[in-house]
Amino acid sequence: MTRNKLRLLATASVLALIPAQALAWGASGHRIIGVLAVKSLPAELPDFLKTDSAVWQVGELAREPDRWRGSGPAHDAERDPGHYVDISDDQTILGGPKLSALPTTRVDYDTALRAVGVTQYKAGYLPYSIIDGYQQLKTDFAYWRVDVAGAKFAKSDDARAWFEKDRALHEALVIRDLGVWAHFVGDASQPMHVSVHYDGWGELPNPQGFSNHKGIHIHFEGAFVRANVSEADVAAQMTPYADCACTIEARTAHYLAATNAQVIPFYTLEKAGAFATATPEGKAFATERVAAGADQLRDMIIDAWHASSDARVGYPQVAVKDVEAGTADALGALQGED
Repeated sequence: MTRNKLRLLATASVLALIPAQALAWGASGHRIIGVLAVKSLPAELPDFLKTDSAVWQVGELAREPDRWRGSGPAHDAERDPGHYVDISDDQTILGGPKLSALPTTRVDYDTALRAVGVTQYKAGYLPYSIIDGYQQLKTDFAYWRVDVAGAKFAKSDDARAWFEKDRALHEALVIRDLGVWAHFVGDASQPMHVSVHYDGWGELPNPQGFSNHKGIHIHFEGAFVRANVSEADVAAQMTPYADCACTIEARTAHYLAATNAQVIPFYTLEKAGAFATATPEGKAFATERVAAGADQLRDMIIDAWHASSDARVGYPQVAVKDVEAGTADALGALQGED
């Protein structure tokens, strides 16, 4: 039976018992990750992103990809695999490409998986959801930078007014794109979203006798987190920004590997009843995992902001740094000289 069919069956069996939005980290976990990531942004990030309204919007939008489910077969079949990746115990994706050496594009990823008899739709493509969202945010930031600089150096009132309107549009886009992307970065801190052991250990070697009970996944990330993990506790577990001095591809692979390393600790705690009775150890584990998602989202936002200064935007393309230095006029490029 395919991963998606198993997910549908597991979900259907409990939907009558839990809120419909309690999927992936559940509403509570995703909201906390989005809110705390934005609240912990440093002073160098634009002020519009730190308002109470923006913080609230990101927190709510971080839940949105789960709320899209059920839109229709074409929609769901394309998007659902973007929430997870089946990492095998040997750190390959179902015997195909290694986590540490993923192909650059989803096309190449799918080609590599097909060579071992599976597809991206079975294996999941969460790494690419994260990388894609980062690249989009970087571009959003780049356009915002150019709008701000364009208004500053505008040669006429009409030009200044155009840049200011375009800046407002890109502020809305930053919040929307960041919020939706936050969902997938958050998914990647949940151990069962990055493992072949995604809802019980499965039909694989199981020398430690870990549970095969279906429903572990959704109980942990939904009802358990909602009842036992608070925003204040997660904030207390967050760590300072860490500059990996690496590409988004490398950062994503490191992040997924760190989360995958928590699969056995999760099942060890589950076997001991930590999530059935909400022991201190179970609560601490869930809190740390949500904090890891908030840390990583904040760090990736900061990286996207830094990278945006080196971007080129518009048509014909203009360098962000040149516009910010006042040596290039971006009006024609942003309006589109087609």
